[in-house]
Amino acid sequence: MSADLMTFGYFEHVVLMIGWVVNNAIWGMLNESMVAALPFVALVLREWYQARREGEDEGNKGLLTLNRIEAGFYAMILIYGFCTAPIMSVNFQTGEYDQTHFQQCGTTVYESTGGTGAGMSAQIPLWWAAVHAVSHGATNAAVASLPCKPAYQHVAQKLDETVVKDPKLRYQLNEFQQWCFGMARTKLLRDSAGNSVPPDVTLDVDWIGSSYFLNTPGYYDSLYADKPTQGFPYDATRDAGRSSTGPGQPGYPTCKEWWESGTVGLRARLMDQVDTDTQSALSTVFGTSSAEDAALRRVLKGNPRPSRKPGYGSTFAEEGLSGWVARLANDAVGFIGMGAAAAAAAPAKAIMVDALPMVQWLTLMAMIMALPFILVFSGYSWKVTGLFTFIMFGTVFMTFWWQLAAWLDNNLTEILYGADMEGWLAGLGNSKEKSIRWFVSFSMYLVLPALWMSMLAWAGYRGGEAASTAIKGGQEEAKSAGGKGPNAAKQVAGKAKK
Repeated sequence: MSADLMTFGYFEHVVLMIGWVVNNAIWGMLNESMVAALPFVALVLREWYQARREGEDEGNKGLLTLNRIEAGFYAMILIYGFCTAPIMSVNFQTGEYDQTHFQQCGTTVYESTGGTGAGMSAQIPLWWAAVHAVSHGATNAAVASLPCKPAYQHVAQKLDETVVKDPKLRYQLNEFQQWCFGMARTKLLRDSAGNSVPPDVTLDVDWIGSSYFLNTPGYYDSLYADKPTQGFPYDATRDAGRSSTGPGQPGYPTCKEWWESGTVGLRARLMDQVDTDTQSALSTVFGTSSAEDAALRRVLKGNPRPSRKPGYGSTFAEEGLSGWVARLANDAVGFIGMGAAAAAAAPAKAIMVDALPMVQWLTLMAMIMALPFILVFSGYSWKVTGLFTFIMFGTVFMTFWWQLAAWLDNNLTEILYGADMEGWLAGLGNSKEKSIRWFVSFSMYLVLPALWMSMLAWAGYRGGEAASTAIKGGQEEAKSAGGKGPNAAKQVAGKAKK
């Protein structure tokens, strides 16, 4: 008899198989050493001792003790047969989640696929096989029931993890920063002296792909690279009179060409650094061409900023523009304290979200390994079995609470930034809102599972206690029946004498 059970990924597959292999070895040792039989011996001794302590008025002590041992023995043999003895060969089938559903909705719905035992074989008791199947089925059904919401956080996390690995691209970004972006900002400051800059322009010109610099005459269309650049051939109209170039050699592109031109432009090359799955998710979730600019802005923020020449790379606050200073000062007020802590917690949250499932399955593996000892040492207790059943179910079901936390995180993001999701993607926004969202979402991944496990542990304890009480009630009935037998015999004998 075999049990084909689904797991939520290969890591769970391997660690649970290891858990049951060790469980089988421990159970075999307990059986061979006769330790597994000690609870039955303890039951006989306990009931004999209890009968010896009772008075003569308790009736036929032999029959009474036998009835009580019988009632306890039946309860223990059920635990022994269904919860400790591994009688089913287990075959874990690694589930695979629907990638399209994950990109669209941010939740991982699994489908069972064929699997092996990762080179190992093990057996599982009937009860725990049922608990495993019910736990994973209920978890998957609960996750699938969550309404579909765009996976904003998934896209943002992937962009944060993107690294510009191409050294030539990094060098050209550094050059572009100095000779295009820095020059354009200096010109904007000079041209706007004494005048305020619109807020939308103020935010847009804070990165090298600024649409204002690209589309406003006199900025990127009038600035050039400082040296011949590979990928941009010599153009006599543009490059005549410039040094170190000529026909058949690289030319001096304008900053607009340098950023936008086909596959050789910095924008396209930078977008190539983002993996195709993330690009697909970005298109699915946001669906606008301008979202790519917001994504690139986030990627550039996550990479080491290029070196700057004095006066070219400084911020508007350093340049002295009053409107820029006011905006940064306002953000700084919200960032002090809570904002700084949120920024520090951001990487920790991403690591925690990735690590939690590993901790979950390692915890379950440890529980499986300890199961033979716990059930034997508890005397095959129904209370302990009930508690363990609920804790195992609760541990597996924590997957749903983490998926719910991710779903709520996406909703919270949409609520706070719904009018400007691209601004959120680019890393713009009020520092106070960012801080609140970080701390609320961070706590959801910890508080919801903690409350869940507390409630499950209480329910499991109460359920096991109810089962134990019912068994004790049966033993009391046996005791009562055993006590009535001799009295009834005496009454019959007395009537016969009369």
